[in-house]
Amino acid sequence: MKQLRIYLLVASLFIVGQGMSQQIGFDFPSGTHKVTIPFERYNNLIVIPVTINHSLTLKFIFDTGVQYPILTEKMFGEYLNLDYSRNITIQGPGEADSIKAKVAHNVSLSLPGGVESGISQALVVLEEDYLKLRNNLGVDVFGVIGYDLFSRFVVEINYDENHITLYEPKKFRARNAYKKIPMKVVNTKPYVEITIMKNEKEGQRMHLMVDSGASHAVLLDNPEDNSLIPEQNITTVIGRGLGGNINGYLGRMASIRLGKFEFEEPIASFPIVGDYGEAIKRGSRNGTIGGELLSRFNVVFDYFGGYLYLKKGSMFNKEFEHDMSGMHIAADGKQLKQLKIYNVRADSPAYHAGLREGDLIESINGYSLESLEFSDFCSLLRNRPGKKIVVKYTRNGSTQKTTFKLERYI
Repeated sequence: MKQLRIYLLVASLFIVGQGMSQQIGFDFPSGTHKVTIPFERYNNLIVIPVTINHSLTLKFIFDTGVQYPILTEKMFGEYLNLDYSRNITIQGPGEADSIKAKVAHNVSLSLPGGVESGISQALVVLEEDYLKLRNNLGVDVFGVIGYDLFSRFVVEINYDENHITLYEPKKFRARNAYKKIPMKVVNTKPYVEITIMKNEKEGQRMHLMVDSGASHAVLLDNPEDNSLIPEQNITTVIGRGLGGNINGYLGRMASIRLGKFEFEEPIASFPIVGDYGEAIKRGSRNGTIGGELLSRFNVVFDYFGGYLYLKKGSMFNKEFEHDMSGMHIAADGKQLKQLKIYNVRADSPAYHAGLREGDLIESINGYSLESLEFSDFCSLLRNRPGKKIVVKYTRNGSTQKTTFKLERYI
């Protein structure tokens, strides 16, 4: 399932036209110096509730890579009667060159625990739901929020207990259990140095953005000569950005070293140059670290002190795996209770079993979206090589059944 590698990549948000003035207004309730907010996690992405204008609460991705809060569904803007100041064009990674959006001003955003933005917040509202978060995550998610919070608070993400803690910067003291890594914030984005080993002899020190809004382990903005791509790789849709699908390659590196922490055989993504688009300024960075790696730690982002703090989490030693079926499925229907195949990779187990784009899946191994969460199907299809998968599906009104075994390709 390509859902396992959803790359929001709204980190690369560039707005063409008149600049937007930065209005950072989030604050704690009087007398409070920290607030803890529970979150939900879907495919390594953090989802928190955000209330707009004290009247409508929606689920947003919590993303270090996005500069301005984004509302992905225009109908909510109409419901709230938002006051739009102008139209903008956004360049984002994906197949589309640019997308259209509106900017609403004098918006109020609030989070659990009484964290408020005031009424001077700007909000970007997409003309169309280009990211399709709800389909790819199987849950109603309609926005992305990031820098306005990371630039105001020290942010601790506890992946083990699924909660975020926001600290007043002057009151924050890092605990001894955390190891600190130097971090630079450039153009609202956090960067760290990481060592990537293609094999035992070939390695490279790289400058990567830390992107909590991407579900991959590591994405490498590959040089034109493809020198970093492992010999054993697959060509596939590696994710989705503001501009649509992002095509590229997946392959296993020998290792990744982040500070004193090292991971063996991580899966790396390599976007094809054209699909990554002009939204990414090549040379300004070497790629991104995403949630598949971050979720193996408990993490603290300190934009003020210039450090990323890491402590091993319960998933630190988990093996890196990718989908072993070869089919890209997403939740479908108004209630997100149907599975639909959006793509089948040629020469994959699902392809040889006869499954094709457009097929509607009734059940996998006897389970449907009535009995399992969408993320459970993601885990099922990356479970282990040789596992038998039974798919009941409908095509042109006819219900059929097929079987295949999962196969590790990388």
